Amino acid sequence: MDTFAERTKRRLRDELLDAAYDALVAGGYDGLRMVEVGRRTGVSRQTVYNEFGDKWGLLEAVAAREAERFLVDVNDALAEQDDPIDGLRAAIERALVLAGDNPLIKAALGQPGSDQASQLLTTRGQQLLELSHQRLDAHVREHWPEVPAEDATTCVDVALRVVLSHIVNPGAAAAVVAEQVARVLGPFLTSRRQ
Repeated sequence: MDTFAERTKRRLRDELLDAAYDALVAGGYDGLRMVEVGRRTGVSRQTVYNEFGDKWGLLEAVAAREAERFLVDVNDALAEQDDPIDGLRAAIERALVLAGDNPLIKAALGQPGSDQASQLLTTRGQQLLELSHQRLDAHVREHWPEVPAEDATTCVDVALRVVLSHIVNPGAAAAVVAEQVARVLGPFLTSRRQ
């Protein structure tokens, strides 16, 4: 059971992340100020620094929490399908649709300081990529144990990288991208399962 101090610390962290999320959506990375996040939550700027280290650490924490929420929806799309290829198609389409509507992603790619924030999806995106890979890979292995583990891991990795690419630089419609990826990866997975 959590202690009162642990629950209080977790609640404060959530409030700090909420305030940071709002600041990012409103003003992008340039609009994210530690002092403002502290003010919105009734704590000092130093408390924000103590919790997250620096502005980049705060941005990563907001992005990680948003990714966790995002992955719940993507995993739901996977779980709605009995076939791994159909699940892959559904998950990719859902991820791209969600990303296109996500205020934080829009801010990271289009608000002031987007050159900094967009690095979470590109050159400095290893943390989000690893988090997403872990969650999706575990889900695929649980729901489709007949898919060899190595194939599941490879499939998740390729699909994640395609999705990230389309989030950063949108191309075809989500359904089209999902179909293309499923067509490319589908034969590989089905031939290995037989």
